[in-house]
Amino acid sequence: MTNTMWGGRFAASPSEVMEEINASIDFDKRLWRHDIIASKAHVAMLGATGILKASEADEIARGLDQILAEIEGGKFTFSRSLEDIHLNVESRLTALIGPVAGKLHTARSRNDQVATDFRLYVRDEIGALDNALHALQLALAKKALTTAGAVMPGFTHLQTAQPITF
Repeated sequence: MTNTMWGGRFAASPSEVMEEINASIDFDKRLWRHDIIASKAHVAMLGATGILKASEADEIARGLDQILAEIEGGKFTFSRSLEDIHLNVESRLTALIGPVAGKLHTARSRNDQVATDFRLYVRDEIGALDNALHALQLALAKKALTTAGAVMPGFTHLQTAQPITF
């Protein structure tokens, strides 16, 4: 599958310069896990509400699981020509299960997908940053305890000021 984002009214593909500045896969390939998790939740809703047949929802979920395993196993090739994480996953899903893959977009816009993926990513990254900040605070507190008696000059506006402890 090639990038079909520019289909429809356009008679020709965009120039290479436009494709280069528009491709976000180099950044958003880190959203792969979040994109698949959100898509699995979405397809589960589509199946549970009867919007999709249970067999279609199951087939899409199995395809997403296979893509997840391929990425985790380092066997998935991200393509810049497919522009972003969503088209990369969709292309592979279509290759695996055929046209039923297109039903994954039922009742979900591309903008919804981007916002959800990014929100999930930021939530996870905040957790990681919180853990790193906690470790930094702990390291600084331990260093303060071991160097509490070390006296050094303090500076105010690059001028020597009163002595302080390290």
